[in-house]
Amino acid sequence: MEPPAAAIGGLAGTGPGGIALDRPEGHPLLVPFLIVVADSVLLQILTSLATMLREEMAVWMPIGINPSLFHSIHIMVLFLPLLYMAAGLTPGYGRVGVERLRTRVTVTATFFASMLLFDHVAQGGQWSRGILLITGALAVIVMPVGDALVRHFLIRRNLWGTPVAVLGPPSERARLLAELNAHPELGWVPVLEADTAPSSAPPGVNLALLTSDGLNLSVLAHADRLPFRKVVLACGLTNTQSQWVASRDLGGQLGLEMQRNLLLPWNRAVKRVMDLLLVLVLLPLAALICLPFVAGLLVLSPGPVFYAQQRQGLNGRPIQVLKLRSMYPDAEARLAALLAESPAARAEWTATLKLRHDPRLIPGIAALMRRFSIDELPQLLNVLKGEMSIVGPRPLPGYHLDALTPDACALRRKVRPGITGLWQVSGRSALPMQEMERLDGYYVRNWSIWLDIHILARTAVEVMRGRGAW
Repeated sequence: MEPPAAAIGGLAGTGPGGIALDRPEGHPLLVPFLIVVADSVLLQILTSLATMLREEMAVWMPIGINPSLFHSIHIMVLFLPLLYMAAGLTPGYGRVGVERLRTRVTVTATFFASMLLFDHVAQGGQWSRGILLITGALAVIVMPVGDALVRHFLIRRNLWGTPVAVLGPPSERARLLAELNAHPELGWVPVLEADTAPSSAPPGVNLALLTSDGLNLSVLAHADRLPFRKVVLACGLTNTQSQWVASRDLGGQLGLEMQRNLLLPWNRAVKRVMDLLLVLVLLPLAALICLPFVAGLLVLSPGPVFYAQQRQGLNGRPIQVLKLRSMYPDAEARLAALLAESPAARAEWTATLKLRHDPRLIPGIAALMRRFSIDELPQLLNVLKGEMSIVGPRPLPGYHLDALTPDACALRRKVRPGITGLWQVSGRSALPMQEMERLDGYYVRNWSIWLDIHILARTAVEVMRGRGAW
């Protein structure tokens, strides 16, 4: 057996290209302890808040609340962090954000539903149902947010992560290392690189990532020789489904079952109902936000305030996408003139089909509208009409579609275009076209209601930050 190509002494060292591969600081039990403490404190706060709200409702719900009863609720909710741990969420290394969200919400909702059932069947309704329902509703929303904030804190303090070994050919290792460094939230920190398996696992390293070129599963034939408790095969397949995939035993053969959520009518119906509910809530607010910008446009650039641009919708049908006008009426002529005289602008336009300093934009108002995506708010009317969804790939103009591959265009046509999407929350205009194509493909292949909720939560954060849009 060959020695490791790059064994990092003391579980710290450098990888390809001088990338530092540092082991997370602290004791391995520190991170789970901090997460459990944070969850417990947050649940106590939510229970106290629910108790206060229930007391404020005494005018409509005159049933008295015995302090001893809600004190017992404070004690019972402390079992929820233990259920998170049992579900693999504490710390939950290797889980992507949408998977953590789905599991947290499911465990939280099931826990509080079980508490209500237990109280009704075994205790005859001793606990306050109002406090339980309010606490449960708050926890379903707040606990995933708290999880994300705690994880962000631990990443910033270099506490998040578990050491892993990366085994395989150098080119495939480099690809995987780049992905792991780009996604620190996964918590898999490479501390050992090797072409082949080491004779023994370094202290504290229990997981090995086997790299392969595509579905070349021959590397698994040697998995039994690996001195690690857990082995994960990294196939290097980026343009295929990666969520909602389950292993199947086909008479001793490994099978991969992929659930095609796009083909389930129930999923589409739930997504449409969620769109309509969000529109009913957001449309009045959007109208108030747009009013001052409408007035500003009338002063700074006389002409139509709104405009509609034909783009491609579900199944390739043409739709008229509504926007607040952020460009001069002669925008195309201004763009053509700039591209003709500036090689740098031509290169930027070729790479991203966008310009950081766009001569078409109305100064003083367009930058603000685009920074916070205010010009997109009229598309809530497109959602109401059923032409668009709140979440989905952006409806692109013809020249954008011409720059995509035919397969990418065909994939996009399987869902309604969206006001926001995975591309917007991952960098927006700062990302090249190839990355937008990859992210939109990921969304369509792995689409679920949970992914939509995950993107909506990230959208709120990105809009407040106002990054990556011009």
